[in-house]
Parts: sequence; C-alpha cells; structure tokens
Amino acid sequence: MEERAELKIKIKEAASQMFMQQGFKDFRIQQLTNQVGISLGGFYTFYKDKEALYEEILRDEKNRIRKKILTIIEKENQAPKDFFADLAHVLLDKTATNKFYTNEYSSLLESLVWNDDPITAEDNLYFIQQIRQIWANKGIVISASNEELAAAVATLAILCTHKEKIGVGFDSWYPVIEKSLLARL
Repeated sequence: MEERAELKIKIKEAASQMFMQQGFKDFRIQQLTNQVGISLGGFYTFYKDKEALYEEILRDEKNRIRKKILTIIEKENQAPKDFFADLAHVLLDKTATNKFYTNEYSSLLESLVWNDDPITAEDNLYFIQQIRQIWANKGIVISASNEELAAAVATLAILCTHKEKIGVGFDSWYPVIEKSLLARL
C-alpha cells in the first residue's frame, strides 16, 4: 500500500513538471509513463485520463498555495493593500513563466480566483473569510466585502492572464487599475 502511494506521488510530481513546461494540450501520458517507468495500464489504475490527473494536481496546488498565503499573512504584518498588490505581482510573474497558471484546458489561476461556478465561488469566499479573520485578529479592518475582495483578485488575475492580448498599454494601465481596485480595502 505504501509503495502504491509513493508511485502516485511520483506520477503527480513528474506530471506537474510536464504540465508546467508543456501545458495541457502537449502533455502525453505515454511520455509520463516512460519517465516514471510504468506501463500505460499502470497509469490507468490511478487515473481515468489526463484530465483527472490534471484536476487532482490543480486541487493539490491550489490547496498548497492557499495554505502558503495564509501562513504568510499570519506571520507577516503586511497591510491588506500591500499583500494584494504583492499577490497580483506574483500572479503576473507566474502567468508569464508557468503554463500551469494559464493552461488552455483549465488553469491554476482559474481554479484559484474565478467565481463562475458555485463550488469555486464558495471556496474563494471561504478563503477570503480566512484571510479577513487573520487580519481581524491583528486589528486590521477591511472595508470591502468578501465578494468585493474576491472580485478584485479575479479582476487582477484576468489582467495578468491576458497581458499579451492587452498589448503595450498594459504596463502603463495595470498600475492604475491595480491601485483603483485596491483603494477599496
């Protein structure tokens, strides 16, 4: 049983690196199985298809990122405006360098910030509530509602994801939009 769990971790770690570098569309199960040293049948004992593998990796990564964010907020005395500005800049960097964040199938960024389905919206609001509670325990009050905070983060993420489509005006307008969105905090 322990060997099986270790193999699943090995599959997910290798697949995660491949998804980051290649994206979902160019990912090949055969390439993964060759790299991990298992048969195609071995892969299918763990996952129905590459979509199921990808979705599990997204969930794991989303949970890891959220836990890391909560730990950072808990340990640092960073004001909400500064934190959300830093988060937006990290997203901007990640969308430029990691295909996991901007994948054509389903991206990590979508999973973290989009509020277009009830489960994701509920997860996002719960996460915002956790952040708000940590700040409240430190005596920091945020004037924006949970829904407004979630929408501000999603708006910043949309801008970061579509930087290339926006074009050369992005660099001059992004700081203005970011400042305007974060002014509500």
